[in-house]
Amino acid sequence: MSAMKTTSQDLIFGTLNTPQTEAVKAIKGPVLILAGAGSGKTRALTHRIAYLIDQGVPAWQILAVTFTNKAATEMKERVKSLLHLTEGQEPPSPIGRGVGGEGRLPVMGTFHSICVRILRRDIERLGRDRNFVIYDSDDQEKLMKQVLKDMRIEEAELKARAALGYVGRFKSEAVSPSEAKVQATSDRMHTIIQVYARYQKTLHENSALDFDDLILETVRLFHECPPVLDRYQETWRYLNVDEYQDTNHAQYLLISQLARKYRNLCVIGDPDQSIYAFRGADIRNILEFQKEYPDAIQIKLEQNYRSTQPILSAADGIIAPNPNRPPKKMWTEKSEGPSVVVHEVRDEKREAEEVVHAVEQHRKSGVPLREQVILYRTHAQSRLFEEACMRSGIPYRILGGVKFYARKEVKDVLAYLYTILNPSDTVSMLRIINVPSRKIGETTLGRIQEYASTNHKTLWESLQDAKDSPKIQQFVSIIERFNIRANTEVVSALAESLLAELKMEQWLKEGQEAEGEERWQNVQELLTVMHKYDGLDPKTSLTSFLEEVALVSEVDKLTDGGKDALTLMTLHLCKGLEFESVNIVGCEEGLFPHSNSMFDKEQLEEERRLMYVGMTRARTHLRLLFAQNRYLWGENKSSPPSRFLDDLPESVIERRSDDILSAFAWASDSAVEKSRQGSLQPFIQKDDLNIEFNQDLSFDESTKSANIEIGTRIAHPTFGEGTILTRRGDVVEIAFDNGQKKTFALSIAPLKVI
Repeated sequence: MSAMKTTSQDLIFGTLNTPQTEAVKAIKGPVLILAGAGSGKTRALTHRIAYLIDQGVPAWQILAVTFTNKAATEMKERVKSLLHLTEGQEPPSPIGRGVGGEGRLPVMGTFHSICVRILRRDIERLGRDRNFVIYDSDDQEKLMKQVLKDMRIEEAELKARAALGYVGRFKSEAVSPSEAKVQATSDRMHTIIQVYARYQKTLHENSALDFDDLILETVRLFHECPPVLDRYQETWRYLNVDEYQDTNHAQYLLISQLARKYRNLCVIGDPDQSIYAFRGADIRNILEFQKEYPDAIQIKLEQNYRSTQPILSAADGIIAPNPNRPPKKMWTEKSEGPSVVVHEVRDEKREAEEVVHAVEQHRKSGVPLREQVILYRTHAQSRLFEEACMRSGIPYRILGGVKFYARKEVKDVLAYLYTILNPSDTVSMLRIINVPSRKIGETTLGRIQEYASTNHKTLWESLQDAKDSPKIQQFVSIIERFNIRANTEVVSALAESLLAELKMEQWLKEGQEAEGEERWQNVQELLTVMHKYDGLDPKTSLTSFLEEVALVSEVDKLTDGGKDALTLMTLHLCKGLEFESVNIVGCEEGLFPHSNSMFDKEQLEEERRLMYVGMTRARTHLRLLFAQNRYLWGENKSSPPSRFLDDLPESVIERRSDDILSAFAWASDSAVEKSRQGSLQPFIQKDDLNIEFNQDLSFDESTKSANIEIGTRIAHPTFGEGTILTRRGDVVEIAFDNGQKKTFALSIAPLKVI
């Protein structure tokens, strides 16, 4: 008997559970998919796109918006394998190459990458140059410093980064300088808004956009040019937005504009994983979706395919206290697994040693380093873990450190290419006018900039006018010649010729051979990336390469390939990732939750969500650590354990401590808790606790645990009378009237309530 042929329906639905199937089939009208951590939301979204195509919807009518390029690439590959597709099997979309897609694959990408492509085609309708450059955070800071200098605003009054923070918040809310001006209530805010206006004006003069502008200018394009909006509405009739809880107001406006006509909008996300309010993310977008679309279908994905039940139960305990969250209970078929370890350590050095030791033990038991991660709340915590890794010979990589594309030599080459593409880009031009050194002094540059300002000319036009300076004319000649060559040479060939003319290798290695060799290797690596664009026409290869460089994120670069290395990163970077073993460090009040959130209810709720996100990255092993004392930010602090740890269900955790009294107290509490549940097991073996008990201690019946609380007056036969300062479980800290402070376990200390 011949084997039955596998149909596309089998491929689409064969691996889905019931709610996922429901999500895939709901293709008409608005749909809200509440997808818990590890619930297979990418699978649901991917299979939904495949189902749309299988049902006869042309691929170019489908748009999928993701938050990372990595997610978009994975989605494309999955759709291709589900439907056995290759690009080029269908005519391109009506809106043309590069926007609607070339084959039977829909457009899938980040908000920024999709908006770049729309603007490359249509930004001229707003009176702007389609050869605009995209400024990254480094470029933005340089530009803002120049703006503040031009406005004679001292750094003590307003720092560039702080100003950019305000600008970012305005832009995420889609508030223009003129709209912001109306809201200003103080002199400082008036100054900030003037800076915002000047910053935008200078960006425009440089023919540049920052990341927020990519979305805002697309929203403005749709608002001011209704025929353009109509064309894209007709093209993308089926919209799918991933991680909807992380969208800001500007992104919300963009999606609302595109969805208004056909209303086939599917958003997928998890309010419990909304952790980017500091970037302008608005959790209300997902919480209020059904208010905006009362006819929306709501589907919950609650089965977790990643973590064991102990990890999920612990994470549920952490997130439960947050109010106003849609009810959702994660569950898994992996009911068994190791307990979640909660470890109290002496200090931050011991914390680093303990974590690295645990990493080594897991590696010995078969867990590769790439499947393990250390998560911390702030970048400042990473140093000790790096040092511990180096001492132990453990290879590691840090996400959020110095990015490849932020290295000086790489930025220099990119600045040349930006300038060649768009000579109006003043920031890039100022960066490379003396790279390699041409001995064009600050005084000369200052005179040229003053000439530009007086004569209302760009820096480029002013440099062209400086006929009496051979050095400047040599630089101008290079830019002019390579600007022409960019029309006939792909980016890799253009860059290789440029580097040869500049004698860049020789300049980088001059007088610093070892470091120079590494820097030259970074430039060579950049050329390797450029070769990906050799198949495009010359001008498109240059603009496409520069777009990728501008839009790439750190998380996109975390791949499974390469050497086996332990990952170190902040909790904010870990979303969307998963590991076999997760270590969350620094679980102390003031650090996590961060001190900035202590008096803000909404920020505190987000800190709790951040803990939930970190915990749910773990598949099998999860360890939470806190230190009794920590030297951080220039001071030695003793902070209580994070309040989040109080919400962990005792049934799924194992407490460990470097402090014998804490360990004994936890053992007692755990035994009581487990006996209540009828599952009493030895929590700490006798060998684990080397405590020598004094058999002569007398215990007073008046010292009942329930009677002891902060402020209670007690008496001790040796130290006299005192007051309870803190209590954690069965352990109390007492301030005695003689000035001494001591820590005791209530179950064994000879204390008497007075």
